[in-house]
Amino acid sequence: MNREFLQSLGLEKDAIDKVMAEHGKAIQAVKPADYEELKNEKNTLEQQLNELQQSLASKDEQLKSVEDLKKEVETYKLKELKTSIAIQAGLPLELAGRLSGETEEEIKADAEKLVDLIPKNKPLPLKPTEPPVDDKQRELEQMLDELTRKN
Repeated sequence: MNREFLQSLGLEKDAIDKVMAEHGKAIQAVKPADYEELKNEKNTLEQQLNELQQSLASKDEQLKSVEDLKKEVETYKLKELKTSIAIQAGLPLELAGRLSGETEEEIKADAEKLVDLIPKNKPLPLKPTEPPVDDKQRELEQMLDELTRKN
C-alpha cells in the first residue's frame, strides 16, 4: 500500500496519514522481535560465503598448478625412460625421442623393432696398401685430371 493509491481513492490527506500510521504499526507487529539480529546474522553469513568462495577459487588455481606440474614431471620421467631404454637397446640417442609407448614394456618392444631396422655397424675401411705417390707421379695425375675436365 502506498499514498498514491489512497489518494486515487479520493481520501483526504489526514485520513491517508492515519491509515499509513496504522499500516506501519501492523507491519511492525508482524516483524519478529529479533529481526535486526537476524538481518545482521544474514549479512555476516553472506560475507563468510563470499570469503569462502574466494578461498575456494584460490585453492582451485593452486590445484590446477599442481596438476600441471605433475603432468610435466610425468613427461620428464617418460623422456628419461625412453633415453634409458634406447641406451640399453644400443640405439643412438637421437632416436630415443622417436620411441613410442606409455609403459616400459611398450617402449622396450618399440626399441627392439627399431634396432632391427637399423643397419649393423659397417666394417672400417682397410689401410691403403698402395705405396705412397711421389711428386712426379702426382703432377702427372693432376695434368691428366685437368685434361679430362676440359673435355
